[in-house]
This record gives sequence, structure tokens and C-alpha cells, in this order.
Amino acid sequence: MNSAHFLSTHLHSDKIPQFCGSHLITEEHSCKHAVLPHTHENFLELYYVYSGEGRYMVNNRFYDVKAGDIVICNAGVLHGEDPNESRRSKSYSVAISNVSFLGLPENQLCDAETEPVLSCGMLTPQIGEIFHLIYLLSYDKKNLYETCNSLALSLLLLTYEMLLSRSRHAAIRPRSSASATADRIQQYLDSHYREPITLTIVSKSLHINPYYLSHVFKNEFDVPPMQYVMKRRIGEAQTLLADSSASIGDIADYLGFSSICHLNTMFNKYVGMPPGKYRQSRKTMQE
Repeated sequence: MNSAHFLSTHLHSDKIPQFCGSHLITEEHSCKHAVLPHTHENFLELYYVYSGEGRYMVNNRFYDVKAGDIVICNAGVLHGEDPNESRRSKSYSVAISNVSFLGLPENQLCDAETEPVLSCGMLTPQIGEIFHLIYLLSYDKKNLYETCNSLALSLLLLTYEMLLSRSRHAAIRPRSSASATADRIQQYLDSHYREPITLTIVSKSLHINPYYLSHVFKNEFDVPPMQYVMKRRIGEAQTLLADSSASIGDIADYLGFSSICHLNTMFNKYVGMPPGKYRQSRKTMQE
């Protein structure tokens, strides 16, 4: 199948995916600082484990990942790491926007029922070098953007081909009533995590007993609801610190922290360093 036919068969003809950027997380940084759960609304991300292993969360489900695995992080889907989990891995990520596969929502590569972790198998060395090459070339986006864009598109289509070739006949575990309630709580928290929020507010808003609310949520996602809210805020703060020039004060206000001091305290607790130092460490790692 030639590339033009593949594109016309699987992608909307009026939309061509666009490369947005690439990041590297070194083994040294990985073992010290987790990338807490966060979302990207306008692009999807392909996360590749170049070496090492760990656990990665997508849509509140944790997966064991190892060298040669691609993790598909669709737009709007929560993904990241648990700071309590030990990990040591070198990883690359490639962000791609304007993705429009037939039969799927914008900037999504698979549906919600598809396991988002793919093993590259015998293609591991080659795919790893594609991620590495995109990262290196992205330093000169002014002159090499189209090259990065072509490589990112090839990577996207190759990942989609691997999805198509993988068996999709695994039985889907039916969701219990308690799991459905936990999902409802999660959706509320994801919509309101930047607001002043307490367990009482959530309980009253959803008309659920606060004790039962805490129980079903922790049982389903292995984290209390208010700790989930804080991890969401820290995860989004990490993204803003790495990908924007917003001041720490503006980030604190945007994410609902009561003060810069509050953000500093919570960020240091979960990440192991204050926000300013984290921003500098990410800049240094990319140089």
C-alpha cells in the first residue's frame, strides 16, 4: 500500500497531522522526578520507552512499560506517573496535532477500549532511533520542521499499523456499579480540579455520601479523591513549567493554589524539587 492511498483510506483528506514538539526524559531525571498525571487538549502524544522500565498511567489505569514500548496518550486523556512508584527509564515523547483518523475523535489514535501500550517487538531499534532523530532535529525547527513533520507522520502511521495488526478480541470486563460511580466522580474532579474544592463540595454536587465517595474512588483508582486533585494540579504545573513561559505565580493562580508558597510546598512534596528548579532542570535536560 503506498503512503498516499494509506492516508486517503485512514485519515480525513482535508487534515494532515502536524508535528508539535519532542521531549526527552533522561534516566537520572526519571528516577528522581515523576511526571504526574496531566492532559493535552490540542494534540496527542506518543511516549516511547527507549531504555529501562516502569509503570505508566493512561486514563487512570496503570501499565507496566519497558524498553521498546510506545504509550498512546490521546488528546484529553489523563496520563503520567505515580511518584510513589520506583522507575528508571530514558524516554522520548512526540506531540502531534491535527490528527483526524476516520471513525475516531480529533487527535486520537485509538478508542477507549484499546490498550494504549504497544510493544514494538523486532522494530524496537529502528523505532527508537526515529524518536531519537526527531528529538535531535527538533532543535532546529526553523530549518528542519518539514523533516520533523514527515518523520512524525511516518511514526504516527506506523503506530496505527501496529494497532491494526494486534488482536482486538480480548474480552472487555463489564463495569460494576461502584466502578461507574468512581468514573462519575473522576469526571467531576477532572472538570473542577482548578477550583477551590473539598470532599464536601464534591459530595453535595454529586449527591453521594462522602464516606462512600471516598471509598469507591480509592478502591477504583488507588488514590483518595483530594490527593487525586492535588496530583492533577501538580501534573499540569509540570507541563506548564516545561512547555510555557508563564510565571510561577500565574501558574499557581491558574491551577487553583492559594499562593505561590502553597504551590512550592506541594510541588516539592510530589516532585522532589521546587517549581523554579524543576523548570531549569527540564531546560538543562533539553540542551
